[in-house]
Amino acid sequence: MNNFSPVAQKYLKHVAKINGLKKMTFADWKLDLDPALNPKATIEDGYNFVMKSIEALGPEYIETIRPFLKDRWVDFPANTGKDSGGYTTFPYGVHPFILMSWTDRLSDVYTLIHEIGHAGQGALSAKYQSFYNYEPSTYYVEAPSTFNELLLSDYLENRADDPRTKRFALAHRLSDTYFHNFITHLTEAAFQREVYSLIDQGKTFNADKLNQIMKSVLSRFWGDAVEIDDDASRTWMRQAHYYMGLYSYTYSAGLTISTQAFINLKNDPEKGRKNWIDFLKLGGSKDPITAAKIAGVDVSSDQPLKNTIAFLSDTVDKIIEYSSQI
Repeated sequence: MNNFSPVAQKYLKHVAKINGLKKMTFADWKLDLDPALNPKATIEDGYNFVMKSIEALGPEYIETIRPFLKDRWVDFPANTGKDSGGYTTFPYGVHPFILMSWTDRLSDVYTLIHEIGHAGQGALSAKYQSFYNYEPSTYYVEAPSTFNELLLSDYLENRADDPRTKRFALAHRLSDTYFHNFITHLTEAAFQREVYSLIDQGKTFNADKLNQIMKSVLSRFWGDAVEIDDDASRTWMRQAHYYMGLYSYTYSAGLTISTQAFINLKNDPEKGRKNWIDFLKLGGSKDPITAAKIAGVDVSSDQPLKNTIAFLSDTVDKIIEYSSQI
């Protein structure tokens, strides 16, 4: 709410500038930086992008992922009545299954590699753990999926030879990886914290009070970058299950773990790879703090979160630099 807020505001002001918006409303804040650029990608293209992106994780992980296209472990068709988004299940003793809808766009690759992140963890944990502890803790369940998205954006940026495509990769790093799973859930968590404080004080509240709290949290986070109206204040109603068991915190925790682990991989590829694969094999056999430490991330301190914010700040600066070259 303090350190990351200015970074998010800086990026949205840049999005508004590039798209010629005089103001950004809450309905606009997930607008693509470059809506006209979303290159076509076949399923085979997407699968190849995935396989290229995960090379840094070594042979065991690569062989775990290789069957997904060949053995048809992904349901791709956008059939009538099919849910949107992506879903993964990994029944013990069989293999993972993924449900998603392919629309022949490069943005679909982010969904695919995200779900393969869940599936890869499920397959490895089922291989190395018993039925009773192979399911990972909810606290870090989003870490493997978002880690894979970081691998994809890194690969797409480095393979591109023009600033617009490089900017696309980094912009989707923010919009596909961080916007919902980090920003939305962080503000929901901040809202939830305010509500719990009222309960701790023995106070009561109604919908009007909750609207007021949500509007205050959103206004504090977005400052003058986004206009927060009364409709935005009602967004606490949108996904009630995120408030069950502090679930809204798990996404920011997962992304903090995955971002720090990705930074570790870039700084020391061999050690970073080993730590991450060891982490994926744990399933739910260790408590979250211990599991994160095996991944090379100390979530008992605030340093990984500070490093994540610095990483995102650098990403925004690189996007603005690429814009200046277009």
